[in-house]
Amino acid sequence: MTDFPRILNTEIIDTEIDIFWQNDHIAMPDMSPRKVLIVTTQHNENSAEQAQLNKIINACKLTAEQYNIIQVATGKQVAWHQIKNTIQPENVLLFGVHPNQLGVSALFRLNSINHFDGAKWIPTLSLQELEQQPQAKKDLWSNALKPIFADQQ
Repeated sequence: MTDFPRILNTEIIDTEIDIFWQNDHIAMPDMSPRKVLIVTTQHNENSAEQAQLNKIINACKLTAEQYNIIQVATGKQVAWHQIKNTIQPENVLLFGVHPNQLGVSALFRLNSINHFDGAKWIPTLSLQELEQQPQAKKDLWSNALKPIFADQQ
């Protein structure tokens, strides 16, 4: 009888993904629907990462009324469907956050525009890595940010 798998002892769904069914996992204070959602790894307010993010926001000519920012801790997960229902973004910028952390099982091209779930997704390196890799920052600007934000105005 060893030819049969022991399905009764097999974990079907890991408890780590329970987060995607819980309604109260992420607190989104002061987050009203806005065109742009920026998702970054956690960083301090007066850090080099924040300065880098401010430069990118300014280059895209975004005003504070046009975007929301969510910081996700390393290894933490946030339910995309909750974010989508609350914020309703048209553009999602991921800085060092993997789509899996949002419960999204899709393969995206880095530093490019990816269409998924009614929004344009732009995944890229973390803000710290972008500062260290000028070519990646240039690719992000020319392939994704410029066509959406600079060329449309």
